[in-house]
Amino acid sequence: MADTDIVGVLKQAAEEAAVPNDVRQLRACLKCHLVLPARQFDRQGCANCGTRENYADEYCTVNFTGISAITQPQHSWVSRWLDKQDLKPGCYALEVAGDAAADAGGDDED
Repeated sequence: MADTDIVGVLKQAAEEAAVPNDVRQLRACLKCHLVLPARQFDRQGCANCGTRENYADEYCTVNFTGISAITQPQHSWVSRWLDKQDLKPGCYALEVAGDAAADAGGDDED
């Protein structure tokens, strides 16, 4: 693969990634573990789970440990290890503790 091809792929991944625009008040989505500031969740919702009103308050937690930045989920061994290969590129919490009842709504798997 030529250097220009690699640069193009990386630029595209960066444009598609859901990354924090600030490091204050970080939250992790209870369902997919995406990490963003509370304000960014409230404005944009979760890139994987959708947009809902008051997303940060209802579907996120501050109780998480570790962050992994995943830029190419389909090709990364880390994304396979974390079972995140079907999610958008972004920063993800390694472990999340929170109210499982909130579970980011949607997907009722009974």
